[in-house]
Amino acid sequence: MKYNLMMACSLFAFSNTIFGQVKNPSVTPVEKNKQIIISQANAPVAEKIVLEDIVESLCPQTLTRGDREFDGNGPKIKCRIELNLKNNATEIWAKINFEAKETKQDWSTTSAIFNIKVYTTPYGKRISQIVSDKFSRTEFVSPPAGFQLLVPGEDMKAPLNTFFDGQVIAGAVLAAHGLPIDAAPAAAARLVSSYMKDNQVTVVPSLEGKLVKFFHVVGDTGGEDISNDNNCKDDTRIEKIEFFPLQVIMVNSK
Repeated sequence: MKYNLMMACSLFAFSNTIFGQVKNPSVTPVEKNKQIIISQANAPVAEKIVLEDIVESLCPQTLTRGDREFDGNGPKIKCRIELNLKNNATEIWAKINFEAKETKQDWSTTSAIFNIKVYTTPYGKRISQIVSDKFSRTEFVSPPAGFQLLVPGEDMKAPLNTFFDGQVIAGAVLAAHGLPIDAAPAAAARLVSSYMKDNQVTVVPSLEGKLVKFFHVVGDTGGEDISNDNNCKDDTRIEKIEFFPLQVIMVNSK
């Protein structure tokens, strides 16, 4: 009887061990590493795409304060761009918030929101994620028409401070332009320029966000500045927007 009891206990312990191993299979470190490698191999990879630069003139017509003349007082320009996916993530659209405000009484102000398509995916593809920066913003005080913005050889710190109204270009933006994140004002000043296209166009980088490479903006025109028609000629406007390349994850459309 004693012998049979001992045998029964031994069989119970043995069977419990075997079934326990079946119910709770362990994963070896080698198998775990293989699973991680397979998971990483199947992970989507970001790719670079090029957005279409915005080259059409965009001029606000809404007068929110004052008259339609800046009279050489700025204006102070604010422009922010944010990307949105549309049409089942097969298109990228840029939402542009633009404001121009006179820097003295009577504070003439105009603003507008524009939505522009800047990318369409290849057939059969859609974008599951925008990996790089989806926004940029800039602010600056537009110089009077015909005014030389920055004089070569002078100390750039004070003029840049006035031009950007006390704000600075973010280090990440400087790095995107190939400059040190702590670039001296003279180096940062090389990112600001101007040219003539009917009016003086001021070219500025983003202050924040690595989406936009350069904003091309007309502030003061020397005449009536805020448009009252659909013709942007001789009006305060966005003349052009240049983008940095964008990193996205593209997948097959379902």
